[in-house]
Amino acid sequence: MDSIWYVGEMARDLDRPMWQGKRPWFEIWFACVLDADRRRALWIRQTLFVPKQGDGRASIWGAWFDAGATPPTRAAKRRESLEVMKLGDGDALIRVDDSWFGRSGAAGHVAGLAWNASWTGGTEVGGELPAWLPAPTHARSIVHDADASATVTIDGSEVGLRGRALAMHLWGRRRVPTLHWIWTPWLGDGSLEVTAISLRDRFALGLSSLTLDEPPKKKLTGSPATAAHPHGLVTATVAGARRLVHARAWAEPREMVGWAYRDTDDRDLMVAQSDIGSAHLEVFSRRAPGAPWRPTDERRSAGGVAVEIHQREPLPEVEYLAWDATERRVPRDDTPPVRADTVDWPDVHAIVALGLTYRDHAREAGRAIDPAAPPPRVTDPIGSARSAGPIAFAKHVRTFVPGDARVRVPHSQELADALDALEPGLGGDLSQRLSIIPAVMDYEGELALVALDAIDDERLAAGVAQPFGLAAVNDLTARICQVLGEGTPRPYDFWACAKSFARFMPAAPRVWAPAGGVQAIPELVIETRVNGEVRQRASTRELAYELPALVRAARALLGRPLARGDVISTGTPAGVGLRMGPIKRRIASFVKDRFRKAELLVSSYATSSSLLRPGDVVEVDAGLAGRARARLVV
Repeated sequence: MDSIWYVGEMARDLDRPMWQGKRPWFEIWFACVLDADRRRALWIRQTLFVPKQGDGRASIWGAWFDAGATPPTRAAKRRESLEVMKLGDGDALIRVDDSWFGRSGAAGHVAGLAWNASWTGGTEVGGELPAWLPAPTHARSIVHDADASATVTIDGSEVGLRGRALAMHLWGRRRVPTLHWIWTPWLGDGSLEVTAISLRDRFALGLSSLTLDEPPKKKLTGSPATAAHPHGLVTATVAGARRLVHARAWAEPREMVGWAYRDTDDRDLMVAQSDIGSAHLEVFSRRAPGAPWRPTDERRSAGGVAVEIHQREPLPEVEYLAWDATERRVPRDDTPPVRADTVDWPDVHAIVALGLTYRDHAREAGRAIDPAAPPPRVTDPIGSARSAGPIAFAKHVRTFVPGDARVRVPHSQELADALDALEPGLGGDLSQRLSIIPAVMDYEGELALVALDAIDDERLAAGVAQPFGLAAVNDLTARICQVLGEGTPRPYDFWACAKSFARFMPAAPRVWAPAGGVQAIPELVIETRVNGEVRQRASTRELAYELPALVRAARALLGRPLARGDVISTGTPAGVGLRMGPIKRRIASFVKDRFRKAELLVSSYATSSSLLRPGDVVEVDAGLAGRARARLVV
């Protein structure tokens, strides 16, 4: 066996097997083939694994991704003895039984899935990475951004792919335990690749690279700080004195394939991957250190993205194929049972949003609350004494989306058009100042009151319960629109604009309907999590207003009693993404030009880790009132 695998050092071919009979050892040849429609992809792998002790194995791995199918992924592998693994001849680099992997293509099969793929051309590939020793893992690209085609057979049905491919060869004595990887050949007119590796079980003291290749333009490169988050999100940031780059890619857990990959130290690595993910890139620059950041580039790819997370711990909600398994088990149904005290949402006819109803959030915003004060008028300036009461404004019904939601972040032109509709010429004027307009997305976890029948607010004030239901909601906000209303005659019109883009109110899938109706807001804890991190946590006891006052404010805005299908979003507690301390708030009060305020907001957003970006998952949990989950997408 040793003589078959031995490769002379002077003439070694970095694409061919490197094993010289030593233990432990592993080798991997893999390829991603992404279809140009960005909704389908093929991932294939052939491996050699030789542990410190015991029998080695050769394996063939295959995964199929189809965003339009149910389920959207298929995955399986074959285990073979080392005796059936042979050096390839000609273009073929390695053969395992009747499957092969080569410089210009691959063919093979696993249970329910077969492929015949070819690739050609692509960008120039480099040599061995890393070139220095004694790294436990080495790698070399075989092709990168190559033109590709493939015939894939799924349960006997053939599907054709035509797009781009990437193929690599990895080898060494130990797997890298932590890896974050992004590749998309279609990010604008460029190809993005982000790679970050660490020899530790958690990412620390690692190596990382970001490359946006857009021939014939100069490459954008850097060494990013990366992180892997729950829900299949990888983030990368390159921070320099004059340039700031944010790159991120993600896929829903159900769009990912999970593998338990045995390392040569007999521990498993948990590999989660998708080839139908999405990506987003933002670039900011400034004239000198200390000057405000300005956006100079934004790119989006909805689909057509490979994203991988390798780590010791599995990602939640991802189904992993065990090391000794060959096929994934039938996915379990994790749909929670329907509670008897919940009902379907009625048809939503009107949404009234209330603002500054929690004392801690009012303090956070530099405002005082007077529960006895009347609701502010729409013409009252923000911060006036009269605006101490509950703020009420309309939120468009197109924002309502129950259940797990994908919320697309508005792009520059959509934001400009919305501002122009509110104030003709405003969007164009802002575009003159900012060539790219970021939405500056923020979350607001709230409890919604849902009218399940006609509401008699006079009887409610007398202590008679009314047919209200309750549900968790997320009052998503494009802060760039909101800030432009500060100092204007009708500031709350800008609040409504900022909160009324499509799907900007993700809601719990069902409404909690307490028996006998609702006389007072029940005590519930509202918790908002962003990528698993708790950002807001407060009790409804902290509301400054009783239920009758909230209903009166909503009725005053609607000009009629509440009817079935009316919704009141009751306001958010402290902990939103956009918040300033007293000193910064004082400084900001001296800025009177609203375009300058918008520019400073965007500069703050450039470096913010609390405001939202595409790929983030926001969950609002309100106990019996359910959970609202939303992924920001492009």
